[in-house]
Amino acid sequence: MSINLTLRTSADSNVVALIERLELGENSGQEPVAIPQPPNRTPVRTREQSLALPAVMGTVRGWSRKEGFLGSVVLASRDHNRITVYSQFEPDTGDDAQPALRVLDSIDALGIPARTLDRRTYDLMWRDGNEALTAVSPLHTPVVHFGLFTVLDDQADALLEKVEATAPASLVTPGLRTINFHRSHDRQRVINFGTWSTFEHFHVLHEQPGFTTGEKYWQGLATFENDYFDVIGVIGKNATAGEELLG
Repeated sequence: MSINLTLRTSADSNVVALIERLELGENSGQEPVAIPQPPNRTPVRTREQSLALPAVMGTVRGWSRKEGFLGSVVLASRDHNRITVYSQFEPDTGDDAQPALRVLDSIDALGIPARTLDRRTYDLMWRDGNEALTAVSPLHTPVVHFGLFTVLDDQADALLEKVEATAPASLVTPGLRTINFHRSHDRQRVINFGTWSTFEHFHVLHEQPGFTTGEKYWQGLATFENDYFDVIGVIGKNATAGEELLG
């Protein structure tokens, strides 16, 4: 099974996204440092990730029976001790569902130290790609890139204008299938959910206009961090154990 994430403008997508990003392990008291680029070619799977992922999958599978649920992608960071869950809902259910839909609770129940890095609801603002739709599955898009923008001085709209003008240049990168930009409801975050078949040629991205050293298109508009993930599972509406693809 795979789910199709049809990411158009917020006016006609009829979808909101809930993104929960978790850091596992003991809290050192220091914020995670932005990871180097390009991503590690060999994923690093921590003990905490391996223990927590089955519980996370089970929790999200339970969401699939809720009204308004459209699908979730469970992601494990290949550079950090992190798990992220990206979920889509019909617009009338996204914000209301937030208090009840927390994967952190399932990890806490296992006694694994964990904390929430970020948890917000997003509108799907703009997409482009080498494919007409954004289809996510462990076979089609085994790796996903999050471009994490923390917006400066209410510059979300200005950042999205820059995105539309500059981001399509990234699509010449071998392995990059689609780019999908989301703006949080509080307008403090923009996330690019980038789908990839492979990260092997990620370095080509940094040779494109707007992405080279000293020429980042988001300068003055946002601070930026990458995170690189393996797609662990995709869960569609009314899923049962064994139906979804697992990485």
